[in-house]
Order: sequence, then C-alpha cells, then structure tokens
Amino acid sequence: MLKKLIIFLTFCFIAVGISPYTAVASNDLFKTPTSKQSDQWKVEIKKVEKYDSKMSKPRKNESEMYNIIITNIGVGLENVMLNSYRDEPNTQTKYGLSISDDHHKNFKHGEIVDFSNFPISVNSKELQIEISWYGKPSNNESHDRKYKETFTFTPAK
Repeated sequence: MLKKLIIFLTFCFIAVGISPYTAVASNDLFKTPTSKQSDQWKVEIKKVEKYDSKMSKPRKNESEMYNIIITNIGVGLENVMLNSYRDEPNTQTKYGLSISDDHHKNFKHGEIVDFSNFPISVNSKELQIEISWYGKPSNNESHDRKYKETFTFTPAK
C-alpha cells in the first residue's frame, strides 16, 4: 500500500511540475519562426525572445508578442505601403493593426523593416500582412500601376 501511495504522489508531483510549461507552450499563437516569401518579399514571424523595459509585454489570455520582419528580396520599389490585419470574431471585417500607415518612399533591394514588439490577439485565427507599391508605367500608360501582395499566416495546430 505504501509503495502505491509513493508512486501516486510521485506521479502527481511530476504532473503538477510539467503543467505550467505545457500551458506556456500551448499559448503560442504561431509556431515560430515561420516565414513566407514571393519573388519580391519575405515576411518572417518570430517570437520575442527578450523584453527591455520600454517594450510592451504579452498579456495572458489576451495577446502574444511577435517580431515581424519584412525584407525586400526583389528589385527596389517606390511608394511602398505596409498594412496588417487580423480577423474579427463573428464578422468578415478585418481589423487593422499597428503597422498600417507605414509608408516608404524608396524601398531598396535588401532593405528590412523590423517590427520588434508586435502584439497579436490570442483570439486571432488569421494574420494578413499586405504590401502595396507603385510600379513604373508600361506601354502607353500615363500613370504608375499599383501592385499588392498579401501574406496570410494562420495559428499553429
């Protein structure tokens, strides 16, 4: 009987000791690092490793903090706009996030934009990074043509 009690208590201590670590791991919205790329752009999502005193911290059961890195791996472009959106529960409307209104007059090949403390709601089922820019006129067009690429990330399963 004493042997069974010791085995049971040992199992309980192990289970209690492991559960906080599994809860932390399961709170991660995105399996990181993750990236997507096209001929022109590379978008990476990484977990914030270290927080300094000026950075916001994740809020338990509310938001997670990520590092979003956007790299121009193609030709240099002009008038580049960066926007981000997440889904909103019970609607098809997308909710704009903090990098909206980020505008770059010239975005050279190899240039990087790093959003080092980017909060994402734990209720999000989708994150979209939208990059738009204007290209040079072609043929008989008198004005620049607008282009866009959208990179969609979904939570780890």
